[in-house]
Amino acid sequence: MTLIGIATLQYNINNIPNMRLPDKYYKVIHQCGGYPLGIPVINDEAYVNRVLDTIDGLVIPGGGDVHPKFYNEPMTDLVMDVDETVDQFHINLILKALERKMPILAICRGHQVLNVALGGSLYQDLSLFNGNNVLLHDQTKIGIPYHETLHEVTFEDGSILTSLFGRKMHVNSFHHQAIKDLGKGLKTVAYTSDGVIEAVELEGRKDVISVQWHPERTENQIPLIKYFLNIVRERKE
Repeated sequence: MTLIGIATLQYNINNIPNMRLPDKYYKVIHQCGGYPLGIPVINDEAYVNRVLDTIDGLVIPGGGDVHPKFYNEPMTDLVMDVDETVDQFHINLILKALERKMPILAICRGHQVLNVALGGSLYQDLSLFNGNNVLLHDQTKIGIPYHETLHEVTFEDGSILTSLFGRKMHVNSFHHQAIKDLGKGLKTVAYTSDGVIEAVELEGRKDVISVQWHPERTENQIPLIKYFLNIVRERKE
């Protein structure tokens, strides 16, 4: 059995925090032959270690913005939906999973948290991006359904993503922040025509993949989910 831990989020109902995990994450893991397990947000070291002792691979999902204090910047009014408890929990999970050389798939917010966990920084909003930012990066603003794609990304030669999809691919997009300075050991392996970093890999590792889009939402991304599960199985064996 390949047990994939998926870090959860929190949201309030009647001012009481509740565990949140959109169903697309655990359904696509199950669809591809894995056994998903939601990981509640509990910032306790013994708990985190026990969870990582139990699972075979880790998924860090999408969600709200990372508090800028975690990359040493003051927060502007462009930042939305922060939850410092979730930020700290996801960062701890990532760092401890990396210490164990556990496979990680980071998605959207997870892509940004991975970068921050490794000492990188973010653009608090794409309006601050210093490149030629001409693309729309949030398809909800023009009503494109979540399961459809928005823009093209280009993959670097030699990357895992190129081996799966070729040099270019259309992906969905639901973000207003992006990676600014890369975290330690990360390398850019996908980008848009306006220069936004869309995917990174960890140097020397074939089992840490991080993408800005949502692969769990579109059928054309199933090969990435299957690759992740296969690499988890290989490590387990």
